[in-house]
Amino acid sequence: MIRKLLVVGAMLWMCGESRAEKFNLNIYAGRYDSIPIGIVDFRQSGTALGPDALPSAVIAGDFDLSGRFQVVRKPAFDSAAFAAQNVGLYIDGEVSQSGSTIVLSCNVNDINAREPLLKKEYRCPASQLRATVHGFSNELYTLLFGDRGIFLSRILCVRSAGSTKNIAIMDFDGFNSRYLTGGKALNIFPAFADSTTFVFTSYLRGKPDIYREPIRGGAVSVVAASRGIQYSARVSPVDETVVYASSVRGSLDIYTCALDGSGKKQLTFGNGRIETAPCWSPNGYQIAYTSDRSGNPQICVMDADGGNQHRITHVSGYCDAPAWSPKGDRIAFTSMGAEGKLDIWTVFPDGSNEVRLTNGPGHHEYPAWSPDGMLIGYITRLGGRSDFYVMKPDGSHVRQVTKTGDVSMPEWEHF
Repeated sequence: MIRKLLVVGAMLWMCGESRAEKFNLNIYAGRYDSIPIGIVDFRQSGTALGPDALPSAVIAGDFDLSGRFQVVRKPAFDSAAFAAQNVGLYIDGEVSQSGSTIVLSCNVNDINAREPLLKKEYRCPASQLRATVHGFSNELYTLLFGDRGIFLSRILCVRSAGSTKNIAIMDFDGFNSRYLTGGKALNIFPAFADSTTFVFTSYLRGKPDIYREPIRGGAVSVVAASRGIQYSARVSPVDETVVYASSVRGSLDIYTCALDGSGKKQLTFGNGRIETAPCWSPNGYQIAYTSDRSGNPQICVMDADGGNQHRITHVSGYCDAPAWSPKGDRIAFTSMGAEGKLDIWTVFPDGSNEVRLTNGPGHHEYPAWSPDGMLIGYITRLGGRSDFYVMKPDGSHVRQVTKTGDVSMPEWEHF
């Protein structure tokens, strides 16, 4: 869900009919697979923003990460450089501060006429500047593509400090990271329940159980606990039904329950097998999960009531961590090759068209789709470090998002 911005007084200005005939945003966007767009450093007045905090830097970062733009950033308008890159649009603006209030002006200009096609003005608290700029990126993205932008989405993840693991949340671009859990208990496998609540696996009582906690802080409540272990909960996007793995009856099987823990139902009956890592299809009708029923872990799919269980991956002897695309057309997963290296693959839900997406150095695991399905986030482990990356669903346009070296188990917000 696009979060409501703390913005006072937004103004939209569009050019007249005759001007619009000369430059049509939709036609321009439709000409390219990756839209060339110029970004000029914003003028500052009464502010001293760092290079990463400048609105122009935030917009450039948004558009570059999205994979749908070819960003050409310049400190000032450069007609020759823009023309060389086929840039037809460029963005400039101004940011000033009065007390604790930021005044932000963002312009989208025709490179030939050097006239605004779109002008937006915002007033916001200084603490909300990045969110306000992300909101502008979303608005322009919607005008160009007719789709909702991802620039205000958030990502849950696990961050490690020695033997301690805690749940954190960050903006889609890796900024504004903060911890949601603390202490020495092991906290892993976070997932959004809705835009205000998350579920996670915690060793709070000495063994793994499923808990629920508000994102803005509040009481922690138990979702699923037993004499056995409970792992890797995911919440249905349709009715908030929780699916998770539990060993309450001996073998590790897939169960569902309500968000308050009521109505528990067993879906798989492994009889000694391990079945875990469930995730919902976007329509809530099916569940993908990992099962070793064939002797090695593979991705399987079943109906939401446990019926029609069947295997869909055959690419290697080890497949895990399925993640269903928002459009329902593909399932991303982690697979281990013969050399023992982990990579990200995708497969159609019917088991056809298995495709390897990553092949660089290190291990690549825990895929997580962006809300619009245009990116796959994942973790790369290399040289003792673990960071969040994104790529297009065909494996191109790889971008490193975090640089802290301690990030794992990402879950992208889809609300």
